[in-house]
Amino acid sequence: MMSAELQNQEINVSDLLLYINCPRRVYFASRGFELFPEINTSRLERMILKELSLTYPEIVKGCSLNADNLHKELEISLTRICTDLPLLFPRELSEVTRETFEEGKARARAKIPEIAANLLRALEEYGKEPILAALTPIKTEPFLSSERLNLKGVPSKLVYFEGAQVPSILKPGSCPEQGVWASDRIHAAAFVLLLEAENGKEVPFAFVEYVSFGLLRRVVVRSSDRREVLKICREVEKIKAGFMPEIKEEKFCKECNFLEQCTPSPSLMSKFL
Repeated sequence: MMSAELQNQEINVSDLLLYINCPRRVYFASRGFELFPEINTSRLERMILKELSLTYPEIVKGCSLNADNLHKELEISLTRICTDLPLLFPRELSEVTRETFEEGKARARAKIPEIAANLLRALEEYGKEPILAALTPIKTEPFLSSERLNLKGVPSKLVYFEGAQVPSILKPGSCPEQGVWASDRIHAAAFVLLLEAENGKEVPFAFVEYVSFGLLRRVVVRSSDRREVLKICREVEKIKAGFMPEIKEEKFCKECNFLEQCTPSPSLMSKFL
């Protein structure tokens, strides 16, 4: 029988992603430690590319569809986004130097040829109207929650595709050759469950948009994906209630922002428990 204390723990979809990366990250993030202590060029590049992807529908709808035009419109849009970005994220970008900003901008701009080529390929293969439907939000960053699931979260957008509202998540990282990464499948499944709870209707699939490449992938959520979401939610509840997961040495441990808190002396660790 789960205690009232455990049942009352608020779970966010972002907690599930932290858990997949490392369960201990949930523990430290839930206790107020900074997940992202600073904006570096890599994170800035990803922020720019996510904003750029939100302009894809406007660009696809408005320009004649060839590689040169797409490339030109993406360049114009990226320049406008870089002007607006400090207004969109004033707190996050308040300490970013001009040098860091320009480097992040240059890295994002370098992705435009591949983005244009992949968008054009998709338009040629599937047609303009289906691609526009899959890219165009009917809601941007809607808040979804479910008391039954004890879960809440904000998908990048909802789109209306093939007669159904479906969630779409923007992922600025690397992209697999086929399908989606396992963690992205869980991410999509969590929002499918939330949207079903919100609307009372089955959600047949979700989209994952790899914004650094201009690639859109459709994800049919399986029962096994739903089961994994529920399993992780229960594990996250226990961690937020005070359970400290065991240390697992991973190749990314040295790059983790929580490294100092994760492996301190026993006397220091006692302060967090």
